[in-house]
Amino acid sequence: MAPTARKEALEAKLQQILKLKEEVKAEISADSESEGNVSAVSAPRATGLSDKCIVTFADGREIKVIIGTSEHIQEPLVDQICRIVDEAYSKVGKHKRVDRYDAVDRLEMGDAGPQANRVLHLAFKGDELVGCASSTFSPGWTPEGCGHWGLLAVDPSHQNSGVATALVIAAERRLATISGAIQIEFQYTEGDAFSQRLRKWYEEKLGFAGDHYPLRPGQTVFRRCRKRISESDQQKGHLRRLEEIENWLKSEMTKEAEAATVAKAMDEEDDMADIADMESESSAEETEARSAMHTGEQTGGGYPVKAA
Repeated sequence: MAPTARKEALEAKLQQILKLKEEVKAEISADSESEGNVSAVSAPRATGLSDKCIVTFADGREIKVIIGTSEHIQEPLVDQICRIVDEAYSKVGKHKRVDRYDAVDRLEMGDAGPQANRVLHLAFKGDELVGCASSTFSPGWTPEGCGHWGLLAVDPSHQNSGVATALVIAAERRLATISGAIQIEFQYTEGDAFSQRLRKWYEEKLGFAGDHYPLRPGQTVFRRCRKRISESDQQKGHLRRLEEIENWLKSEMTKEAEAATVAKAMDEEDDMADIADMESESSAEETEARSAMHTGEQTGGGYPVKAA
């Protein structure tokens, strides 16, 4: 697509997104007035878009959760991701590894911005990486419209401090921008203390529901659980999605403008170079003509003339 045509297409899409934003805002406002704005005071509060979500707890603690991109492919950070996943799962007797190649691949997926399917969320306390999790709109093994999060890992030295909660909130807020439901899976062993604690957190606190059938003590199964995303959260998610697309369009328009400026500068440089070449050629012709006159020869037509 030609630069001008792409710029016009981006501008047209931006106007469409801005119009949709106002419509969704009006719907959310109307629903809030009819239902009343009731929220748990003690519940963590999340602000921001998918690429940078700030989760604030009732006691004032904040955990920043961002979406990793190729900008985060740095020697210490990649190693920390691998270490946190290894140590978090090994601590509870699980075998889960992320090597450097996998970590880099997951980070690069975030470069697609709003168009990304799977991303890696990174949780920070200040500048310290303390956990990670993945979220995927369409993993390939869930029903249509059902997103998924997994690879939830918290640095053992920061567990039980809200990091896992912040990661889940960030992942589910992102999924709510497109999905209508969420699926998770985990390995469960009947009678195992850790399995029971994990199941209670997933299926009671987080609201997931799985199959219920009797198990023998020590029997291990792979539990698949799902939950619906409320209409209200889907509406708010839709609005955030539009804001994310708006930001992406504006970023692309800025890139187009910068590229046009560079192209114009290069054209001007080429024009100046052409003018310089023409002046050089003209100067050479004048020098040649003067030389010919000096030796008594006229080269532009007519007959040679002897010098006086």
